[in-house]
Amino acid sequence: MELRAESCQVLENQDLYSSRLALRLVNRRIAHITTSRLDQLVTLPTSLKLDVILSNETDLVPTWRFLSGIGRRIDDLTATFRVVGTSPTLEGRRHRFRPGAGVPPPILWSFYYLLERFLEVGPLAEHRSPTPRPRGKRMPFTINRLNLDFVSSEEGTVAPPGLGVWNWIHGGNNEDDMVSSAWPSSDVASFLMRPEWLAEFISRYIRYLLRMDDSMGLHGAMMYEYVGSIRIYVDGNLLEEYRLDQRLKDLDPSGHIFVTRSDAFARWVEKASRVRLAAGLPVII
Repeated sequence: MELRAESCQVLENQDLYSSRLALRLVNRRIAHITTSRLDQLVTLPTSLKLDVILSNETDLVPTWRFLSGIGRRIDDLTATFRVVGTSPTLEGRRHRFRPGAGVPPPILWSFYYLLERFLEVGPLAEHRSPTPRPRGKRMPFTINRLNLDFVSSEEGTVAPPGLGVWNWIHGGNNEDDMVSSAWPSSDVASFLMRPEWLAEFISRYIRYLLRMDDSMGLHGAMMYEYVGSIRIYVDGNLLEEYRLDQRLKDLDPSGHIFVTRSDAFARWVEKASRVRLAAGLPVII
């Protein structure tokens, strides 16, 4: 990005009392210029590809692989996930992948934050620290089609399908003693998570968030307002598709956070539909 002299002229006429104030004004001006440039970008379909490594079952490491252009409305975002390495301990694996009392497993929030961060800053380098609750402000980016492809690892030993995901999480002695005894605990600890396990795991909790139950309603609302559809793949094969326009239309308010506030729920549905329409996302009237 090029900063012309006239772009910064406003700073020359300010009575700057400190270098800190000067820096804040410069940053504000740069942010304004960047935002205006984004708003002027072409509206041609934008396709983005992201590689994400689940490293040692603890961290997500995202890397951009393809950017057809940068705009606020993303037509297609394809994120490819692969597992590299295993948890340092089985206890750590159990902690990260087991759900708590009425809440999703801790590892889920790493995936959720990755989506939240993109909707807030897009494919930019700006960093935001995750917060315990979803951000309430208007997100500047939207995704029409979000494709999540979970692919087989090219390194390490993938868990055999007969083991079962819960035996893998618990160390080989949880579901079926006769089956799990075929693999010592040390072997189970060294097995990589199968891609279909991770895909089904993420898909299950997408459904959970989209139900808008209890305290998860605010997290589900972000997906309804800024994402057109979500497709889950395993090695390129479609596993599940979530059409959020249809789900928003069919959403049942009973049992979730709005059940005692039907008026508030109706207002939110109207708001979500308006936001989707303004962003060019599909809406069923």
